[in-house]
Amino acid sequence: MAPNQNVGELRTFLNHPKKLILQEIPLPSNAHDSQQRAATLAPTAMPSESREATVSIVNLSDQDFYISRTYGIFHIPACAKGEPYALLLITNRGDALDLGDNRRFPFTISAREIAADLIQDLEPHGIFVSAGARPSDDEIATAQAVRLEWYQQLVADADTMWARGHSYREISDMHRRAALSLGIERDWAFVPQKLIDCPVCGEKIKPHVAICKHCNAVLDAERAAKHGIASKAR
Repeated sequence: MAPNQNVGELRTFLNHPKKLILQEIPLPSNAHDSQQRAATLAPTAMPSESREATVSIVNLSDQDFYISRTYGIFHIPACAKGEPYALLLITNRGDALDLGDNRRFPFTISAREIAADLIQDLEPHGIFVSAGARPSDDEIATAQAVRLEWYQQLVADADTMWARGHSYREISDMHRRAALSLGIERDWAFVPQKLIDCPVCGEKIKPHVAICKHCNAVLDAERAAKHGIASKAR
């Protein structure tokens, strides 16, 4: 039986399709040796892409994010209070495709490709790749508009879920964060305060109270005296 002339393509997807294509060249009909077949494996060049040495990821959010990839672990820092944004600088990275038989195909992933891959699900948070080393005012304004629209949608979704059954379990922290950021008050946006045990009676009480409401024990004498209620406690 004659060997199949159309041997196809070997593709590798580095978290994104179309990162790299290795294409086998059709073999002559008398080529049976596996070493000859391996020798014909040749890289197919992709369209030229930006090869900047460094690319900036901009974060307008007060959340930070840790992202793991085959070519490294990255930490996108949160935007500090009072600052317009936080930056993460990305550089080119090297990786290699395992071809088997102890053969590896080394290649370079550009900084811009890496940055685009890292933020693929984070744009609504106000995270983007800037065109230059620092983001422009227009880029920041666009990212803020995208985040605002997303926050408004989150609030609308939470309103719908709350109307179905007033269940806090359906409301995520991101829904609450959106309402807080927009300055919108909702019953579902209430974050219950963690209670602690009274050291005297063991009942649950709010932290930092002056007097236990269950046993009237004075837990903060200075605060109780300041409000003139220490004498009322047992």
